[in-house]
Amino acid sequence: MKLGLFGDVHANLPALEAVLAALGREDVDSYLCTGDLVGYGPNPNECIRMVRELGVPAVAGNHDLIALGRLSYARCIPFARRTLAWTTTVLGAEEALWLSSLPLRLEEHAVAVAHGSLASPEEYVAHRRHAVRVLRASGARTLVLGHTHRPLRARADEALLVNPGAVGQSRELRARARCAILDVKANEVRFLAVPYDVERVRADLRSAGLPEQGPHLRPSVARATARALRAWL
Repeated sequence: MKLGLFGDVHANLPALEAVLAALGREDVDSYLCTGDLVGYGPNPNECIRMVRELGVPAVAGNHDLIALGRLSYARCIPFARRTLAWTTTVLGAEEALWLSSLPLRLEEHAVAVAHGSLASPEEYVAHRRHAVRVLRASGARTLVLGHTHRPLRARADEALLVNPGAVGQSRELRARARCAILDVKANEVRFLAVPYDVERVRADLRSAGLPEQGPHLRPSVARATARALRAWL
């Protein structure tokens, strides 16, 4: 069985469309989503509907929980707070209801899925050493996480931890929509970096009066933000 892994969609409809098209060309059997369907981007309702209508098993991310009023804005950078505040004003009733139904953790096809970690949707598992500790503590054969916006593969003996990277807000030199393909039987993963129409997203952000950096934070900005967050914590 081949599973298409994706997450951190962040209301970026062109990126989500590109990722689903790419995974469709790979003939994946099913999907798993690591959450954060909203925040940063201009199309929260459209992205929620697309994932919901596909019947994708998904978990709630920290941005999803903030948009629902279940988590604080405290750890968000300023422009994330701005887009999340806007999201709460446009989120449809049906979309909010579906978002509120998402669990913090799930298991499908013997694969455990969470957003930040099994312990918290706000925990960053960004480095292999940390990932190995988290993987061993989980007891899972395969653990899929999101939240960091960076692809990651880590092993502890025969167990595998995968972060497919971010669909909707890349944090690398070029804006790309990230996803991955998991071979469940072999417990092996392959990463994809998919181009998409970034300017369409920026135009929609401008129309909504939102910051244009929603779909892409270059590494220098992302690293500075991460350092500031670590200092605050």
